Amino acid sequence: MFVVTGASGHTGSVVARTLLAEGKRVRVILRDEAKAEPWRQRGAEVVLADLRDVAALAMAMVGAQGAYLLVPPPVSTSTGVMEACWNVVDAMRRAVDESGLPHFVLLSSVGAQHTEGTGLVKTVSLAERELGSLGRPMTILRSAYFMENWGEGLSPVVASGVMPSFIGPSDRPVHMVATRDVGELAARLLREPTFGKRVVELAGPVDYSPDEVADTLARLLGRPVRVAEHSPAALVPMLMGLGFSTEVANLMAELVEAIHRGRLTFAHPSRVVRGRTTLDEVLGGLLRSIGALPHMGAGAEERSTTSP
Repeated sequence: MFVVTGASGHTGSVVARTLLAEGKRVRVILRDEAKAEPWRQRGAEVVLADLRDVAALAMAMVGAQGAYLLVPPPVSTSTGVMEACWNVVDAMRRAVDESGLPHFVLLSSVGAQHTEGTGLVKTVSLAERELGSLGRPMTILRSAYFMENWGEGLSPVVASGVMPSFIGPSDRPVHMVATRDVGELAARLLREPTFGKRVVELAGPVDYSPDEVADTLARLLGRPVRVAEHSPAALVPMLMGLGFSTEVANLMAELVEAIHRGRLTFAHPSRVVRGRTTLDEVLGGLLRSIGALPHMGAGAEERSTTSP
């Protein structure tokens, strides 16, 4: 049996569905009962728990072969982000220790080998360090920038033909990956546990520049889309104008600054695993989700979109 946190999100839902499709027993940890019934219908066991609840987490992990662990990203209005991260990570660390969990896969990020200057990536760097201190078998899955992040604010891009980019020279390729590939690889790594600590770094089939993102959108839409470059510093007032807290806005700006300066790179470039989902597939699914493209047949739709 495998335990999956974040099952209502993009990567965790893929992990759980992949394992269930392979006939594995799956226990998903959710906070919201309203999201539980679809998982029960798929055959998963549901545990309702807060990720800061050590006792509930430990109980959910007892008897499991492995667990998929992630640190939830902060909501836009969050304050005390690193403290909140510490509370979750510490609870996970204690639960893993108390439950005797034999192996876990931790979702991390490109650039998490750095402890400073990476914005929100610092939360997973903390998780790597604290969970690694247990000395238990663990797999760290460092993911590239999610292709799905381009879906944020996609409707105005479709309407205006202008795509804002804060990640620096628009012609420079950036490590990106589809969340589907992250979830599928995490499920495989759970089935193939390690005896020590391993780091697996994952990117998409190729790296894409913001210009290539805009070109792909233009090709799919059949009309021009151009990139409007902005400095990372410009992200702070824009996000705060949208209601983000000063803290989250600054952490996001620090993150894009790290991308802009080429700091968010893999620690072992020659060993990066390549996913199979292309930017065309992800952007096509995102455009269909907002009604900008017609929906395809069920089989093609499943392949080109992220999990609900």
